[in-house]
Amino acid sequence: MKNFDLNAFEKLKGNIQWKYLFFLILSNLWSYIPFTYRWYLLLDKNISFKSAYSSSVIGVGLNMVLPARGGDLIRLLINKNDSGLPLPNLLSKIFLEKVMDLGMVVLIGVSALFFLGLGENKNLSLVYISCFVLIAMFGGLIALRLFLEPIRNLLKVLFGLIKQEEFYLKTLDHHLIEFSEFLKGRKLIWPLMITFPTWLFGYALSYWFTSQMIGIHLDYPEILLIMFVGALGVAIPSAPSGIGVFHASVIYGFLLLGRASDEGFVFATVIHLAQFV
Repeated sequence: MKNFDLNAFEKLKGNIQWKYLFFLILSNLWSYIPFTYRWYLLLDKNISFKSAYSSSVIGVGLNMVLPARGGDLIRLLINKNDSGLPLPNLLSKIFLEKVMDLGMVVLIGVSALFFLGLGENKNLSLVYISCFVLIAMFGGLIALRLFLEPIRNLLKVLFGLIKQEEFYLKTLDHHLIEFSEFLKGRKLIWPLMITFPTWLFGYALSYWFTSQMIGIHLDYPEILLIMFVGALGVAIPSAPSGIGVFHASVIYGFLLLGRASDEGFVFATVIHLAQFV
């Protein structure tokens, strides 16, 4: 933080449009609705929508204060108690959730970069890295869907080498079968489709109201770019809610847009506070 002029916050005095605060809070609450409904479907409606919503809000809030995205783990534990689903099942579904989110974020980022005329190779390093991770994730899911039996046999052999084959068969094997069946069915289509409004009309709306409230005006494609770099900044579990990493990512996005780094620092800080509230 010492590299940034904290006096940039002084510029907010008299420029904050408080009328947008109400809409910002509403947009934050709204953004949880498609996020929650997707999670509700991923869990095959084994919990109530109310329980899914409250656990989502609690999980995101705790991500603000717990390291390594610990809020997601708390969300799983809450849902485990409410649904009776085993933890391996919940872990597989949150993995699917993260794959969907990463895929959507990369799609948004690439589209925004090229729409804004920023598609030079020097600006695509984050996209290349994200695509590599995404391909690895999708590759694993496709392999599980198409080659379940060879994977099960391989895991039996590997667990057998450490004399834990019985543990694998009793605790993991049937979850692997259930997850593979889930990937084959129509149950996957709706969660995938809901990912679009979750980002394009949920999170993006919160970013836009934030920009309007603090007088750092951004067009919708610029909002999408900032959202892209910010999401990648917290994709890897780190400090609570990616403190520092998130700020640096948003500042990088502002620099790509030819905006001042101080503006990026202020915007990232306000976004962070708004999500916490």
